[in-house]
Amino acid sequence: MGKTFGIISLILALIALILGWLIILFVPYGGIITYAICGVAVVLGIVGIVVDDSKGLGIAGLIIGIIAFIVNFLMGFFLLAFILAMLGMSMT
Repeated sequence: MGKTFGIISLILALIALILGWLIILFVPYGGIITYAICGVAVVLGIVGIVVDDSKGLGIAGLIIGIIAFIVNFLMGFFLLAFILAMLGMSMT
């Protein structure tokens, strides 16, 4: 099949990793968009590993997609903690 799924997975994972910072900070409900992009990147990475001739791009897209999901989740959590701390509330 070529490298199609691996390339698309890698591009989406990088978009989710780089633009996720801006989307979560400046767009309401932007985290949902970022998580969807990460999910698509992970699924296409798995498909790229199984179907494509070259496995490297699929593996890279899968790993970066998972890292982007974790980073964006943690950033959203810390942003929520910061907002609650500024309002004088506690998360516990």
